[in-house]
Amino acid sequence: MNIMPAAIKPTKATKPKVVKPTERQKVETIFWADQIAEEAIARVGNGPVICKCAASPSGAKHIGNLFDVMKAYIIYKAVVKKGHPAQFVFTNDDKDPLRTIPMKLPNLEGELVDATKFNEGFTKYAGHPYHTIPDPFDCCHNWAEHFTKVWLDGIYALIPEKELKVFSNEILYSEGKFDPYIETIFRNIEKAREIISRFQSHITDDYIPFHVVCENCGKITTTVTGFDLDEKTVAYTCSGRELAGKYVIQGCGHTGETAWKNGKLAWRFETSSQMAMLKVTVEPFGKEHAEGTVPSATAITKELFHIEPPIFPIYEFLLVNGEKMSARRGNVYIVQDMLDIIEPEILMYFYTKRSLKQRDLNLKSIYQLVDDFERVERIYWNVDEEQNEHDKINAVREYESAMPAIPKHMPLRIEYQFAAMVSQLAPDTEQALKMLKASGHIKPDQHLGPEEIAQIARRLTLARKWVHKHAPEMAVKINDELPKEISFALTAQQKLALQSLEKVLEKETDQAKLYNSFYDISKQHNLPTKDFFRAAYQTLINKPAGPRLAPFIMALGRQRVRAILNQL
Repeated sequence: MNIMPAAIKPTKATKPKVVKPTERQKVETIFWADQIAEEAIARVGNGPVICKCAASPSGAKHIGNLFDVMKAYIIYKAVVKKGHPAQFVFTNDDKDPLRTIPMKLPNLEGELVDATKFNEGFTKYAGHPYHTIPDPFDCCHNWAEHFTKVWLDGIYALIPEKELKVFSNEILYSEGKFDPYIETIFRNIEKAREIISRFQSHITDDYIPFHVVCENCGKITTTVTGFDLDEKTVAYTCSGRELAGKYVIQGCGHTGETAWKNGKLAWRFETSSQMAMLKVTVEPFGKEHAEGTVPSATAITKELFHIEPPIFPIYEFLLVNGEKMSARRGNVYIVQDMLDIIEPEILMYFYTKRSLKQRDLNLKSIYQLVDDFERVERIYWNVDEEQNEHDKINAVREYESAMPAIPKHMPLRIEYQFAAMVSQLAPDTEQALKMLKASGHIKPDQHLGPEEIAQIARRLTLARKWVHKHAPEMAVKINDELPKEISFALTAQQKLALQSLEKVLEKETDQAKLYNSFYDISKQHNLPTKDFFRAAYQTLINKPAGPRLAPFIMALGRQRVRAILNQL
């Protein structure tokens, strides 16, 4: 079975001519982010559309967590494209308490390392706010700063840094930005309790949705027992707390009184306060929040703060290699992992889909994502045609949303799977270019500028890393010295067919004609075509399948292949 697409001959590309849909078709054909952008613009009138995302610096924020960021950003880009003012904001929940030490943690270079070595020294910080915990790698001021930097470095590899405005929760609390919302909640505490009791069953008659940093032990797992609206203080007891329903943090029993800025709202009230404070128009959430966070935030913003809640686009879960990722289990892939095997715009493209169904990103077949992106790129540049108008419009908008900037010309891209093969056979870029010209992936007389050569070299590097990390079965070793067991394994018919192929290669230099000869040879020797291909791959690389045979042979060189076949 052939698992690589044939070489795509370079085609002159032009900028797209997008057909505008009729009014009747508009709802059906419009790109999902444009739909949300239009709704958001209608809400704010002349004001800016605020697109928000959030995360806590708990450790390795994986590519599933990235959905919040990318969905918000793609909507932000859609608003800007329509000529309306917009802001893209990120709230860093750096005052959240540490629950447990994940199995793996990323260093500043984005490399995930075994974190069990930190257990002995850092489990004592469970329940402490991230911004007060030392950096386990001892390179930043604290835990929050380290893992926020890793997260933002990944984001900034995909989008321009200048387009994202970052807010630290710790700073917002210390500067009093939360005070108006804390006061509103405290003044209407009975109403606050009634609202949250609709969504949480453990709400008591004396519940106050606020926690402070214990002045004795430093944990933020206290129970607030009272508040003073004039002095902006709360009384508390360090009684301990259960985090996320399973991490029990013991309190020290200390009682005291402290300022609001030394504490934080319970999460559902905190995120709703952020929405009100930043005047958020759109905030995407994963499906797990659809029945909890979203309805509670809607009720709190409407009934306590008396504002219209944001638009809440909901996306489905992401599986990687068929499994749900978990930072605590160590089964995570962060942005830096992905940018080791694919270009940033291709990772961005993954998030341009509507995501109404659970998606599974299989890293062993990452080339499928690459191929899909390049199909959309060819549609954008009118190299390939898309018959359906709806699909054409969506393809163009997906491409525009994925690209940091639209280039002047369609980029030169070598097929990913073929690049994976060439990267293993060519010792350097110069030799790789010769192989790519021989295979037809680059025209023999095509002039390549420095930028195009750099693009090819990068694709080769990424594809080689992919083979090493995720698809070792794709590793290629050419049988320049044919193992005897391979010759013994072939049937007489297969050997005769391959001997015929050797004679064809003596003269044939046209790739298309070579490809057609495979079928002629199979018919001539009364051999099923699949058996001919299997014999060729087994002889050349000791595998039952491989790259498209014709361009593969041309890339290796006819004489080299003849020398192998002559050993049969």
